[in-house]
Amino acid sequence: MDKKGVMCVIACPLLENELIHSLHTDAQSKRILLADTGPAASIRRKLDAKGVPYELIAEDEFFTGRDGLDRSEYNILILMNPLGLHSKPAVLKETVESQIVRIGNSCDSIALYYGLCGNSLWNPSEWAKSVIDVPVHIFHGCDGHICDDCVGVAVSGTANYMKLLKKHTGQLFLIPAMAENWSEFFGEDVSKDAAEMVGMEPAEYIKWFFQLCGYKYACGIDTGLMDHDRFEYFTKDAADHLGLELTSAEGFANMYSTDRMYEECKGALPDRSL
Repeated sequence: MDKKGVMCVIACPLLENELIHSLHTDAQSKRILLADTGPAASIRRKLDAKGVPYELIAEDEFFTGRDGLDRSEYNILILMNPLGLHSKPAVLKETVESQIVRIGNSCDSIALYYGLCGNSLWNPSEWAKSVIDVPVHIFHGCDGHICDDCVGVAVSGTANYMKLLKKHTGQLFLIPAMAENWSEFFGEDVSKDAAEMVGMEPAEYIKWFFQLCGYKYACGIDTGLMDHDRFEYFTKDAADHLGLELTSAEGFANMYSTDRMYEECKGALPDRSL
């Protein structure tokens, strides 16, 4: 069903492929406004490659620029947060909550393209009910629970995640965006301080850390949201640099959480016919 109004999206680059998939496959005409920030560089390239039109806006306009939008049309405003926030759960939670408060009631629906990322007791949808009247959506799995992280989104929930862990115990899971951004995900900004403490370079420390934890394999989860050859290239590159052997998890990738997320957030908007 066609919708109207304004949807705000706050996203992590590790889940940008899921967002692009939904934007590309949604046949309804839409106006996409993307905050022109450093973390948006990757999604810009991918939107361009898919031929999905968008407009760049200043970051402040993401929070303040909705007065000039035609609310009888379908508008999507996107803010990409820095990838590194995933490594600091408390800071991530504080940042996202602050952004939700800044948005307030000025849009019709808010989508968080995040998992819990270490904030196991956090339910942003419930929390938001006490501060704004706009519904806030986050990824849920087939089991109805909030997805733990981006791997949980890729396999659609905790129940499937546990099956994955049981079959591929002690392996490092790599979804497409994680493999593509492995150097930033495990890189110098994350490991620099720890590496200095043990007198190692960050790259050396990362390999040592995985060996210390007993990791031998990097396990690719091909969600189909990246060209297969590119996915194979990035996963092999990540495994080589991390000192791990590459394997794959067949049959675990599932689009349920991705599709449900977009459909529910868009579904909360007013009907176009009304």
